[in-house]
Amino acid sequence: MSIKPNGVSLTFEGVAKSDKGRLIGIRPWVDFSTKVQIGYTYEILLEGNGFEKIQVKVENHPAILTEEQLSEMKEPVYVICENFSAKFYMSDRTKNYELTCKADKLSIVRQIAKS
Repeated sequence: MSIKPNGVSLTFEGVAKSDKGRLIGIRPWVDFSTKVQIGYTYEILLEGNGFEKIQVKVENHPAILTEEQLSEMKEPVYVICENFSAKFYMSDRTKNYELTCKADKLSIVRQIAKS
């Protein structure tokens, strides 16, 4: 018996190889059928996993920053995900397995200044 990739759920640490990721983008998440905004999609750079990028969707929660605020930050912004889950699905467009990620909430990790 074999396990299909879409039957496996992954943790953030399993995907990122770290407990945090670098926030590099924010955009509204709009429901495809109703055209109503239902949350935000965050683009996260996984520095611990070969600088791969993932999109994490957060439903019914205010944005942690605006895209403008993020672009004005002088230092990188790192985030952690609460109740993160990631699953593979077969994309009709690419005909490959792709990763879909969700979280209940994202929080900014306060950076400690190096002395």
